[in-house]
Amino acid sequence: MDVPFRTLPCKMKTRSVQFNGLQKPCSAKGLGAGILILVFFLFISCSEKDPKTSKAPWTSVNCSTITDGNADDCIRMNQIQVVGTHNSYKLAPLPELIEMGNEAIPEWAQDIDYGHRPIEYQLSQLNMRQLKLDIYADTEGGLYSEPMGALLVNDDEFLHRNEMMEPGFKVFHIQDADYRSTCLTFNNCLEIIRDWSLSNPSHLPLIVLVEVRDRIVGDWGPFTFTNPVPVDKTLLMGMDNEIRDVFEQSHIIKPDEIRGSYHSIEEAILTRGWPTLAQIRGRIMFVLDNGDPYREAYLSGAPNLEGRMMFVDSVPGENNAAFIKLEDAIFDIDVIREAVHRGYLVHTMSDFPVVEARFGNRYRMEHAFPSGAHVISTVFPEPAPFDSQYMVTLPNTEGPGRCNPVSAPAGCQHSYIRE
Repeated sequence: MDVPFRTLPCKMKTRSVQFNGLQKPCSAKGLGAGILILVFFLFISCSEKDPKTSKAPWTSVNCSTITDGNADDCIRMNQIQVVGTHNSYKLAPLPELIEMGNEAIPEWAQDIDYGHRPIEYQLSQLNMRQLKLDIYADTEGGLYSEPMGALLVNDDEFLHRNEMMEPGFKVFHIQDADYRSTCLTFNNCLEIIRDWSLSNPSHLPLIVLVEVRDRIVGDWGPFTFTNPVPVDKTLLMGMDNEIRDVFEQSHIIKPDEIRGSYHSIEEAILTRGWPTLAQIRGRIMFVLDNGDPYREAYLSGAPNLEGRMMFVDSVPGENNAAFIKLEDAIFDIDVIREAVHRGYLVHTMSDFPVVEARFGNRYRMEHAFPSGAHVISTVFPEPAPFDSQYMVTLPNTEGPGRCNPVSAPAGCQHSYIRE
């Protein structure tokens, strides 16, 4: 979501997804393509064994009947559903800055006028089990230490911060305009996640989406935008190294672990399936939330994500296919359900910033949950500051997760999915 351009829901930052050569365009125009994609899924469903009957178990526990006693050993990672936050680090722009920007472009900040509680609060008090971080490379340090917006409105809290003077990855939404963040460096955000996780070792798996950003924004109105450092393979490997520096290897759900002895990650999840809750409680899964060329660079030399710390947004048929982003729960609902049935982990959105919340429109949310998407992102895990009081929580449970409406095994009860 980049100012000064108003962003419609169909322009959410997602990779152009291809299934067997069929491209999924912007969802508002993609219903026909979605049907073709579904036909492809149906084709491969008929040509392969049913994954529900061909998957070998990760455990020797008898799972013919799911009970409270054996649920952790019988319910898998891809058989639950959780909610998370979009741009989890973000604080709202100051009202003075919004007013100043509106004089140049009316309502320029309408889609970025939202913010979140600190990450630890989201995890501990709001039961969020997915986070998203946007990161910018700062190879020499100090590149983003004087955001133009902070200078314009004397936002001293975000000027000349010590951590912004050091080299490393910085965390914020849009340089100079939407610069306010609860954790300003990638390292600090990771430490917050790690420390919370270690203090809550029985938590459900936490999925962290990481999007690298290096878009050049042309100057406009009162803003002169900093030109970001282009992100290449070397910097992407630097992200992996920061994750390794903060986390013990056993703390991370890595692609190598999921692939195991299988030829590819996709073969592993379609044959053996995902680990059980007992095997991945208290652990973190990272996903590179970018399309090409960043995704291609990250996969260079490691098409099976060999040795990598993050999964990638993938498509069926690729060796690395495991995690799929299908952001439009309305137009993609049938494709999401089929992908979930096949065994892929799927991410979707219950609302776009801040379209549905302003008008109390719950139509997208009402598609997201029954779609079976495992990870559902929202901007408002608490009531939105509008008359609508829009908010998103898991239906029919007070816990951090629930039985997946598409993939959960028979006998699964929401009360079994607890921490």
